[in-house]
Amino acid sequence: MSILDQIKEELPWLGNNKIYDLTRGKPSPNQLLLSQKLIESISQPFEMDGVDLRNYGTPEGIKSARNLGSTILGTEEEKTLALDNSSLTLMHQILACSYFLGFNSSKLTPESKFICLVPGYDRHFKLLENFGIEMISVPFLENGPDIGKIEEYIAKDSSIHGIVCVPRHSNPTGHTFTDEQVDQLFKAVQPNKENFMIIWDNAYACHDLKETIEQSSASIIASSNGVEDNLFILGSTSKITLAGAGISFISSTTENLDQFISYRNSLTPAPNKMNQGLHAKIFSQLSVFDHMAELKKLILPKFELVESYLLNLKKMNLCEFTSPSGGYFFSFESSNNNAEEIINACGEVGLKLLPVGSCFPYLRDPNNSNIRLAPTFPNIEDLEKCMEIFSKVVIKLN
Repeated sequence: MSILDQIKEELPWLGNNKIYDLTRGKPSPNQLLLSQKLIESISQPFEMDGVDLRNYGTPEGIKSARNLGSTILGTEEEKTLALDNSSLTLMHQILACSYFLGFNSSKLTPESKFICLVPGYDRHFKLLENFGIEMISVPFLENGPDIGKIEEYIAKDSSIHGIVCVPRHSNPTGHTFTDEQVDQLFKAVQPNKENFMIIWDNAYACHDLKETIEQSSASIIASSNGVEDNLFILGSTSKITLAGAGISFISSTTENLDQFISYRNSLTPAPNKMNQGLHAKIFSQLSVFDHMAELKKLILPKFELVESYLLNLKKMNLCEFTSPSGGYFFSFESSNNNAEEIINACGEVGLKLLPVGSCFPYLRDPNNSNIRLAPTFPNIEDLEKCMEIFSKVVIKLN
């Protein structure tokens, strides 16, 4: 009997042809319902901060939404813009602005290279690849980014013009950078700071599930190292309210933001201020952190369930994994370097996982070991079945 037949025999419910999915970090229907109820409890504002939300204009976003963004990101309101749904779109636009117009301290060229911490966010890597930017992988150490390796690369290559990071609950490893690491990282980029972009994607700025270290303002640390003009902080409400209908934020120096608004004015006459007004009104009546506490009640049990299965596999010496204190993901490392085989076998019995190498530039996992698990979307019963499938496949193949 084949391994797959054994698994199907041990899990008879697999015969229902249902497909289970741990590929993307999507909010669950219950998370979205929590936000939907907030929206239904208020009326849509059409004017706020003296601005007609229905009309063109106010390219920087309304004041109340900018204040919300500064609260989430820990930035200054005056240096924070509130824009449209996706912070990933903002990253694309920042790269394009740097490439075509240039910022004071960032002027991308066809020869530009970016440092990418790995395992990392697949969409970051695909976006950079689409721009033709060469990516240099720097693996995480156990406790965070390998600053020494970053220093080494930058010291010998002046064409390295950027780095992309998720500094809190990093996708997918769960690392949260200490202030000391941030300070060291900003010092490491100083040799190339005349042309360097730090993309600080703080997607999980307030997504703590367990006790997590406090982080000082990245803007202040950047300023103390003379790289404030290189720093672009991004975030959004995508995993706070509605994933497909949130608002995004960017914070940088005044000069950078002025240039960015000038660039965006050729793309759109205004952000969606109606949506900004809606979010601002919701969070004028309820703290965003109180809302996150309610979301935590829905997400934490799922993380605890996944961790219980992975701990068992680790005890069997079949894997290493990160134990995240927040965010949306687990990062699984196969002890036998057979991630592709595990992913393919899971697919054959009905569990979808990201393709091997997805958390690396160019889909190249040098060790064939990493698998990202995204537990937020399935309900708890389906998630248990996902982990039963995954565990049995890992055990049978090793």
